[in-house]
Amino acid sequence: MIEMSQSNRPLTLTNLILLLILGFFLVFFSGCASGQPIQKPTEPIQMGTILVMPFQNLHQTCGIDISFRCPFIGDIYEINMVNEGAAEFLTEKLFSRLQDRKDLNLIEPQQALGARSAVLAKSIGELPEKELILETAQTAGADSIIVGRIFRYRERVGTAYSVDTPASVAFDILLIRVSDGQLLWVGRFNETQKSLFENLFWLSKFISRSARWLTADELANSGLAEVMKSFPDSF
Repeated sequence: MIEMSQSNRPLTLTNLILLLILGFFLVFFSGCASGQPIQKPTEPIQMGTILVMPFQNLHQTCGIDISFRCPFIGDIYEINMVNEGAAEFLTEKLFSRLQDRKDLNLIEPQQALGARSAVLAKSIGELPEKELILETAQTAGADSIIVGRIFRYRERVGTAYSVDTPASVAFDILLIRVSDGQLLWVGRFNETQKSLFENLFWLSKFISRSARWLTADELANSGLAEVMKSFPDSF
């Protein structure tokens, strides 16, 4: 008599149910993200008064399908489509999260716009981006400045459970010391939702997002929460 090997035994009911559950995940799962900052301080940073700049829509200010070199990091980014309203949405959500931190002394984004306008009004010729940012912070009386840039913000095409094109968001946030332009912290988020079939490693994230395809705003807010977990402590 030939014995049936373990691998050739019929599927039990339990195994069949597990396979069906996995198949469900394969259809609906979303993944592929990187939200950890590239620089995380190991001790508190003396940030003083912090000016929070509104997020910059780089599609609007620089164009689309072009490269952008960060004047503080030197890295080059590819700019894609950024939906209208994305900058305002992320600015509001970021400032709200920062306000929850009792150790931070903040200057709100609206004041940043006024300070920036004052700098531009008195400048002769076009200011380099880095100089404009630092002078804006100095005019507002800030010791540090938070700058956010959006590189991609594409809405999903479809519904929460069936999409033709998933949402896709990419942005970064910089914390800069005004006195010398020193970069204190960088947080980045870059994600296009994917199915579990495309990426098997994001099960916990899939479950935390209610097993559905997110809108661009939902994806951006989720990414912001992830990035801001490592925003540094302040003296």
